Parts: sequence; C-alpha cells; structure tokens
Amino acid sequence: MLKKRNLLFPISVLLLILTGCNGSGGENTSSGGTEDSSGRAITVAVPPSAKPLSYTDENGELTGYEVEILKLVDEKLEDYTFDIVGVADSAAEIGLDTGKYDMIAQGLFKSEAREEKYLIPEESNGASLMRVYSNKNNEEIDSFDDLVGKKINPPSPSGGVFNLLTEYNKENPDNPIEFETSDHGFTVADRLKEVESGKYDALVLPSNLGQQEIIKAQNLEITVSEPLKVFPTYFLIHNTEENKAFTEDVSNTLKELKDEGKLSELSLKYYGEDVFQYE
Repeated sequence: MLKKRNLLFPISVLLLILTGCNGSGGENTSSGGTEDSSGRAITVAVPPSAKPLSYTDENGELTGYEVEILKLVDEKLEDYTFDIVGVADSAAEIGLDTGKYDMIAQGLFKSEAREEKYLIPEESNGASLMRVYSNKNNEEIDSFDDLVGKKINPPSPSGGVFNLLTEYNKENPDNPIEFETSDHGFTVADRLKEVESGKYDALVLPSNLGQQEIIKAQNLEITVSEPLKVFPTYFLIHNTEENKAFTEDVSNTLKELKDEGKLSELSLKYYGEDVFQYE
C-alpha cells in the first residue's frame, strides 16, 4: 500500500554528488569519437542494472529512462551517432576522464568539482526527488524535524543523503538527527523491507531508484512523502574543445524534447509521475 504525505523542507543544503545504482561493467575501445558516414561516433556509458534509469531488458537490450532519452537525442542530432554501452558507475567516470567514453548518464547532479572537470549541458535531462519512506508506525513523519529521535536506515558515508542529513545537523546542533552509515550496498528493495518490518523507522532516498515499482510489486506497507528537495540531473561530457559544440547541441536538443513533451512522457512511463512539474 502506497500513501503520500506532504513534507516540508526546512533547510537549505548543499548536496554533493549522488550517483545511480551499481551495475556490471562493459567495455568499448572508442577514444574521443570518430567520424563515419553517419556522423561523428559518440560513445555513451550507462549503468546496465540501474532500473529504471538504465537497465538490460529480457532481450539483452539496454533501456530505461535515460537510455530512451539518449535514443531521442541521437535521432535529432544528424551529425552524431550514439553507441550506448553498459558500464559500471565508477568505471564509466574513469573512462570519461580518459576519453574512452564521450558521455555518461547516471542520474547525476551538478557539483562544483564536476563543473570544473567536465562539460555539462545547460539543460537538465530530469530530476531526482528526495523523499522519506516510513512504516505504518511512523506515518506522522512529515518534516526533517520529525526524523529526530527516529531510527534511520543507514545511508552511504559518501552519498548525497549522508550530506543532506549532515548539513541539517550542522544547522540544528541542539536537535540533531542521529544516524549511522553503511557501505554494504544493500538493494533498495531490502532497505524498504527493513523499514516496513520496523527494523528502521524511515529511509531517505532519491525516488528515481525504482521504489514505486518495488512497493507495488511486493505490496509493501510504506508511506511515501512528497519531495523534500528536487535536484536536476545531467549528462556529463568529456572535456575537449571539440566537445563544446556537441555539449551545446545536446542541451538544445534536450530543450526541444522538453518543449515537445517527450521527456515528460518518458518520466510518466518510467517513474509514474512527471518530474518536470517540480522545475
């Protein structure tokens, strides 16, 4: 059973980069993009098992919210041809650094460090909505203040949720949220089950990790808040002089797709809601 409650976000935070789910590796020997009769070849790395962002379907083909966006962008850009490959998150970013991959898509946020290191289209490709997932004994949770004294499902010590809660505690030193951290890599489904069972009172996560589908499929009795914070997501592009024009082309195409309603359609298909309503 899925319920929604309003959640007020009482603080201003600086959220560091939160990446998508882990995936298995894929390889490509491309370096910087090559020219052929179909235009310049662009190698794009995406996680192969980060549903609904990007994943491998029953036919062994890559699909998902960001993959389908990339296909639409590819169709519109006549001077480029995209080769979309499945690559684990960390390997993809390393490959982007070296130029092995021209672009990566992982549901990524902007940060000062990444803006200095990579080219980032001005136009976002979507949004990550931070929500609280709580059990039936904690349905009264409707603000960060209500998390004080609750048992929180441990966030990753290097993730955005950790930074979100830490920043709250800095601003509220007399009434902090107590929480532990964990880097064991439990699945989203396992973490939701831990909340439903009462092991933890609440879980704070971005909502683009397939929670809605998991809650429905497993009939979990979870209360889902309205977004407590909205973070636009972007593609990252290898930083070269040649790629500056490509980055602008991608940004312009994303804007066209938004204006045409195509990105909202994909958001409804993969997330069950139009994330662009929060822009």
